[in-house]
Amino acid sequence: MGKRAWLLSGVVAALVGCMGPDHLDPAVTPPGSVDPIPTPSNGPSPFLDVRVMAQDPVSLTDPPPPITGGTLYVTRAGDTAIVSDPDRDRIVVVDLVAGTVRGTASLPPASEPFRATEDLDGNVHVVLRGSGDVFSFAPASVESGTRHHVCAMPRGIAYDGENDALVVACRSGSLVTLGTDGAVRSTVQVEPDLRDVVISQGRLFVSTFRTAHLLEVSPTTGAVLSDTLPETTPNFGSFDGTSQGFSPGVAWRTAAVPGTVSSVPNGAHTIAAVHQRASDVPVEPSQGGYGAGGGGSLCGESSIVQSAVTFYFADGTHTDGAALLGATVPVDMAFSPDGSQMTVIAAANESGAQAVLTYQVQQAALGSAASCMTGQPPMGADGNPMTITNAIAAAYDGVGRLLVQQREPSALAYLGRTISLGGESRFDTGHAVFHGNSGAFIACASCHPEGGDDGRVWNFDGIGPRRTPALHGELTGTEPFHWDGDMTDLHVLVHQVFTSRMSGPELSGHQIQTLGHWLDNGITAPIHEAGSNVEAVTRGQDLFNGEAGCNDCHSGALMTNNQTLDVGTGGRFQVPSLIGVSYRTPLMHNGACPTIRARLIDAACSGGDSHGHTSSLAPSQVDDLVAYLNTL
Repeated sequence: MGKRAWLLSGVVAALVGCMGPDHLDPAVTPPGSVDPIPTPSNGPSPFLDVRVMAQDPVSLTDPPPPITGGTLYVTRAGDTAIVSDPDRDRIVVVDLVAGTVRGTASLPPASEPFRATEDLDGNVHVVLRGSGDVFSFAPASVESGTRHHVCAMPRGIAYDGENDALVVACRSGSLVTLGTDGAVRSTVQVEPDLRDVVISQGRLFVSTFRTAHLLEVSPTTGAVLSDTLPETTPNFGSFDGTSQGFSPGVAWRTAAVPGTVSSVPNGAHTIAAVHQRASDVPVEPSQGGYGAGGGGSLCGESSIVQSAVTFYFADGTHTDGAALLGATVPVDMAFSPDGSQMTVIAAANESGAQAVLTYQVQQAALGSAASCMTGQPPMGADGNPMTITNAIAAAYDGVGRLLVQQREPSALAYLGRTISLGGESRFDTGHAVFHGNSGAFIACASCHPEGGDDGRVWNFDGIGPRRTPALHGELTGTEPFHWDGDMTDLHVLVHQVFTSRMSGPELSGHQIQTLGHWLDNGITAPIHEAGSNVEAVTRGQDLFNGEAGCNDCHSGALMTNNQTLDVGTGGRFQVPSLIGVSYRTPLMHNGACPTIRARLIDAACSGGDSHGHTSSLAPSQVDDLVAYLNTL
């Protein structure tokens, strides 16, 4: 099935796809042994997988999805690992005592298994992001599991022991309560972009992904009882002398902290979130600007994106947050059973032990806003640091020994050995470039988590505010790129952004082509819930194609005419696709419109009737148009 995308790419859009006429054969076979290409003038990134720099790039016909992290679960007994493998659409059960695979469940294509939880009977329940199901099974017979549909894209799941129920958080904002038999008991609406579910002391919490909020929610009404956000961290040494700092966003993983952490207030009932935070200081769109664009050095790093951890306590207080040095794209975290150690997976550091970093929780929990944490690689049985490549998830067994899930090749690193999980290779050069640390502690995935966007409006020195675009696939043929349409194709964009501003290595033409192929085919468009008001959607579509005149520019399969136009918003900008627009707020090149409705009724943020004829629409017509746009 073809994927569609939002095309308005920009300076922060690390990469946007354009394959060109000499498109690679997508069925290139992974080379068995290759030599690296000559070292470019600015040097190769020490963090990119060595195969990225191979002379013969790999471009899979059916490329792997973006990295999501958090796909490893250890049962309460501590002797069985449940491995969700979204790259191969399967769930693998591993006997940790024997160090062998106990069973494997093969799932339909694009199921993308994700988070897992366990009920009191020992049955495990895994959300399938791609198919919208919960897959339930007994670990001894994973092949006999059953699927139950929940919503378009389930993300988080937790077991509510008090009510013997499963609580599932959906990207759409739905919070669904199921019986352990899969029967839906209730559905409440919270807010879009939900991520993780945490149940602590009978209280229900959910996180939001891009904005990193922690919400306490009423399970019966969906009402938000409290809303907490990580602190904005001062940027010490900012070049412009302001007090601007790093604002929080992109909460990759939110989870309860087990045990009691000594010296930590209310440490027995703690929730932690590993998240990113991004610079508010004007970003320099110049050589190395994204690595030095933080405007100063905080904790010895000056990238415009940092990784951090925030701890939340039962009394409603939380820490200021601590920077996790070197943890680029922190897709997962795990805690030892006593809560004293935290391991973070830095997915962007694909090669080397620095991809898996362990921190002491006391230091993190008690840190101030300027606290800087240095993690250590896990130690092997021989007493030396372990080198774990392509890590995507972590967990601890029942006695506090670390497990790490590797995506390529598929394996578990445990007790100083590697447990192979089998399965075909899913290495893809484009996928690796997108997720790899360019060398300046930033990756394409830093601003485009899961292939989408961080919802952030950046302030570019000499340019002004620019909103991170989403990259929802199939971008070929939509060039030129950039907000202003000033980059003719992907080759120009990669050189200007990845190599220059992100301090990455110079990529060959074929490597850039594999990146374009992955962007076109590896990132899927958002999946929407089936709307209940079909009549309103139909009326909204008629308005879109008629009176409002939206399809004058937003037309065709990708809903854009690919032109650079002045629609009354302060200059000439690329016409974006509207695919997935409901998941891309705030809107416009500068993020001036906070919602779709604001875009339709607020001329101050949208350009007025120079940008579609919406000023004369009745409120009911605006409702209909919003309903239609929410289905794209």
